Amino acid sequence: MKRGLVSWEKNELPPEELATRLASIRAIARKKRVDAVVVYSDVWRSNDARYVSNYMPYWNRAFVVVPLEEPPILLCALSPRVYPWIKTVTVHETIIASPSPPAALFKLCEERGWKRVGVCDLEGLPTDLHAEMTAGSVDLLDLPRSDIHPAPTDVEVRMHGRAASMAREVLEQELATLKEQNDHELTGRLERVLRRAGAEDVVILVSDGQGPPIPAEGRPVGPHTSVVVAIEYNGHWAKVTRNVAGRTANLTSPESETQLREILSGPYSWENVEDTAATAIVSLQLQILAADRQLYYGDTCLQSQEGLRVL
Repeated sequence: MKRGLVSWEKNELPPEELATRLASIRAIARKKRVDAVVVYSDVWRSNDARYVSNYMPYWNRAFVVVPLEEPPILLCALSPRVYPWIKTVTVHETIIASPSPPAALFKLCEERGWKRVGVCDLEGLPTDLHAEMTAGSVDLLDLPRSDIHPAPTDVEVRMHGRAASMAREVLEQELATLKEQNDHELTGRLERVLRRAGAEDVVILVSDGQGPPIPAEGRPVGPHTSVVVAIEYNGHWAKVTRNVAGRTANLTSPESETQLREILSGPYSWENVEDTAATAIVSLQLQILAADRQLYYGDTCLQSQEGLRVL
């Protein structure tokens, strides 16, 4: 399974945290005078829906609808056989099946008498969904993403930190106990250990020192090998990079000019960061020159106006 077992660890994400987020969204809805707020989700863009209701899809598109006076409603095309599971890991009590989330939304608006609906980042919807949404008769208000999903909460920071700790611990342990093997074998072992530790999704890239990290190609693992591990743990991404040589770098004040900074808490994970002062969870990866080779080192950080802090 691509995403492993998704579960709701309520000691890590208390229901009260989700209730606070929903209360904030409803306050915005009342201020903007809309009858409900809609948040889009798919397997690549699931951060916002996860923030609202803890919904993390294995696949498929969906709308999370937050009415003013009732629990969030999920509109999705997933098979009804997974609805009992969805209800155990989200706040959703009502799930409506439809191959077209916009069509299901319009029907819901008609049944509820909703005339005006706020849509989180309406202009950022996939082209076909945007066309279908704007062709309907419901009055739509484009709500900025920053209104619905502002800077990461303390709970989110801790969850990203938990993911980073898992990736860091497994990667450093495996590199410290390397045996003669190629990058296919190393990648397979890393993924097995990480998934058994609770990672839902795992992406691993490897560099042999002669180029940037790429998917494993069967190359020998040696002293110039660097490994990038990105994992998703309960909907929160982390990205960690280590090298066999044990070279490190100061991530809170990076001196290397060759660096890659990506946002992990945006609508899509792993997008390049434009605002390096905005509060966000980011991945910072640095290139370290070593003779005629290049090594890589990186980690997951909390970015704010005060700078970077490794989680």
